[in-house]
Amino acid sequence: MPIKRRTSLAKHMDETLLREIAYGYLLPFFSGASIEETAEISTSADSTVAFVNPQTIGFKVNRTDTYRLKFRRDQPFAQKSDPARETKVIEAFVSGLARMSNELQGPLRDDLLSTFQRRVVAEATAEPGKGTELLAVIDQLALLATRLYEGKPIASAIGIDPTIPGEKSLPLANIAKQDFFAVLSNGFDTMLTLSKHLNFSGHLVLEPTTSAEGYYPWRHSAVAAWTEEIKGRVAIVLNRIGEILVFRDGQLLFARRSGNWHFLTHEPIIRQMGVPKEEELRRAIYETALDASFARTGACIGVIASGSIRAAEEMIVDTDWLSKGLSDKAKAVARIVNGRKFNELDRSLRLELSAIDGTTVIDHQGNVIAVGAIPKIKGGSTSGGRTAAAKHLALLGLGVKISQDGAIFGYRRDSKNPKQEKEAFKVM
Repeated sequence: MPIKRRTSLAKHMDETLLREIAYGYLLPFFSGASIEETAEISTSADSTVAFVNPQTIGFKVNRTDTYRLKFRRDQPFAQKSDPARETKVIEAFVSGLARMSNELQGPLRDDLLSTFQRRVVAEATAEPGKGTELLAVIDQLALLATRLYEGKPIASAIGIDPTIPGEKSLPLANIAKQDFFAVLSNGFDTMLTLSKHLNFSGHLVLEPTTSAEGYYPWRHSAVAAWTEEIKGRVAIVLNRIGEILVFRDGQLLFARRSGNWHFLTHEPIIRQMGVPKEEELRRAIYETALDASFARTGACIGVIASGSIRAAEEMIVDTDWLSKGLSDKAKAVARIVNGRKFNELDRSLRLELSAIDGTTVIDHQGNVIAVGAIPKIKGGSTSGGRTAAAKHLALLGLGVKISQDGAIFGYRRDSKNPKQEKEAFKVM
């Protein structure tokens, strides 16, 4: 009988190596985060990933490592009850590194790390032990993103449902080779489904809703809702500009843009807004920012805090105020809004209003003050129009700018210098 040799695993990861890998492959997931220059002392009794405080997470690869790096962000991290929590991503990161510890010391290190992020995405999203299957679906859609069908980019959606049986004679590896596979779903409201073993199950036509609420782009509301119906469901979407979106528990968790993966943690952003005080309003603003981001329309949203309305009157010209009705645009938009607060409008309408060139301005109670407004901005700004407007409106409460490339920036007044704004959050 042949003797089985035990593979020796590294018992310790060098701090310099972990820091280098974390900078290159963990930080890009999280906008606005940093790794502190000084590690903390750690013992084998410490978990590999744990909160140091609400804004700092300590992590190491092996329990025996005598240090933990400190991962920090200004806004608090999500807690255990949140499906979109940073600790789950960091746990997948260190778990993957632990499995590669020996190989990372050798000549294949760069090759292994070049595909590492997508493995973290799969492990952080899938049910325990099912990361390999999800990775296969992600890779398949990444391949479709490089191809055209009849001269056009491909859009697709694939759902993995652990509760349904699949046809064993139709595994993903086989059907993905067929031309029809590229056109059997549109990425919005139709989807192909697979079993947990990646055997083909069927095709779904989903029902979107204009009033959907949740942390996902509105155009993908039907896909997100499908993942929320049954625990363990995961949906992966490829859109026509080559982005890959990963949904679970009714939320968008990851997005790959321009070759880079981003993790979207939602609740901490809502808390970091601060203005307006009503959480439902903050959620509506954030949802609209996501919608504009993935529709690639660009947008600027300003919130006027209580007590700053008079200052807003000096910043926004009379013809832009809906209440004054001094222009055809103001009268038409006022008729559309019809006295409803911003959070009472359908998401599709909020997206269309915010896409109008200029700024959508609401007050702290959610009343829509202006749409397509061009705020009066003092000279000397070196920013683009939407960025300058968002920063200027931040001095009155909150300014949110959504770039046409999809990045979302939030600005608030700097508490240490009330005449200056500061970046409160960044998404992607």
